[in-house]
Amino acid sequence: MAGSDHASPLIFVASLPGRGSICQPVVSLPHDAARVQLTLGTYGKPAPALMLRFLAPAGRLTAEGHLAAGAHEGVILIPVRRIANTEEVSEVCLLVGGRTKVAVGGEGFPVSSFSERVNGQPAAGRFSLVYFRKGSESWWQLLPVLSERFGLGKAAFFGSWLLPLAALALLGVWVAAIRLLARELSRTSSS
Repeated sequence: MAGSDHASPLIFVASLPGRGSICQPVVSLPHDAARVQLTLGTYGKPAPALMLRFLAPAGRLTAEGHLAAGAHEGVILIPVRRIANTEEVSEVCLLVGGRTKVAVGGEGFPVSSFSERVNGQPAAGRFSLVYFRKGSESWWQLLPVLSERFGLGKAAFFGSWLLPLAALALLGVWVAAIRLLARELSRTSSS
């Protein structure tokens, strides 16, 4: 996983007619995002063609993804590719092709400057986006990323060293517990 917008797909927050669109502000698009996960309902029909567009503050297209018609409703993945090298992304839009009505999963959210817009009209809610990296990776390959993320939101002087330090501390506790247990067992067997 490369990140998310921190909105879970708890409910369907918007219902779009065919040729409809839903847009919302985003903080960023992770630089290593290759696919975006959304939750869609299509009322039992195959999904129409979908286009996901990420826009810079000036409205310039920075990344986009397409999914051909025919996907099943539920959790879907849309591959995305960067068009511009800029890291700035301020808005994401999902454009629905065809005539099939689509419901989009997300969280209820009061109407504000950070909520979604359905066909240009402010709406209560935010649709959920989860970003995935390209390919698959083992836990060993992800260890630097995990270490960096483990340190986020914690004391700044540890930084990305917090996970290795916590692992060493846990190892030390286990060694001490085993030595104490071994000493107690040897003392009870000798008495």
